[in-house]
Amino acid sequence: RNPCAHGTSKAGGQHASMSNATEIFTAMAEAVGGPDGTKLRRKFKGSVVFTISDNNEQWYLDLKSEKPSAGKLTAGGAGGAPSNPDLSVKVSESDMIKMVRKELNPQQAFMKGKLKIKGKMALAMKLTSVLAATSRYLPKSKL
Repeated sequence: RNPCAHGTSKAGGQHASMSNATEIFTAMAEAVGGPDGTKLRRKFKGSVVFTISDNNEQWYLDLKSEKPSAGKLTAGGAGGAPSNPDLSVKVSESDMIKMVRKELNPQQAFMKGKLKIKGKMALAMKLTSVLAATSRYLPKSKL
């Protein structure tokens, strides 16, 4: 019985990687709510609904409204979620993590079919700047 074996599986969640979807979208909320928010809003000006394909969890990013926000979509669509998003993105949790860590280029992920996008493609091309800002707010890995 290897006690470390639990932490290596994908199903292990928090143990498997230094980040998970919750951490990523918490960091994204900090990024858009912080000093970077105004710059991002000027550059991005749109709303996105992300669907994590592993568990169908949905998260939103709103850089269209007066007060930029990001968070988890609940069944009732509560929160500051956009009712009619400019962009819908479907991606696995591991690929989302890789994109935020700059280990996977969003354009390449799209070409390989790892990233599904519906909506304004011009806006999708600007998603990289939001992911870059998000990575600056992620908890630093404990190596």
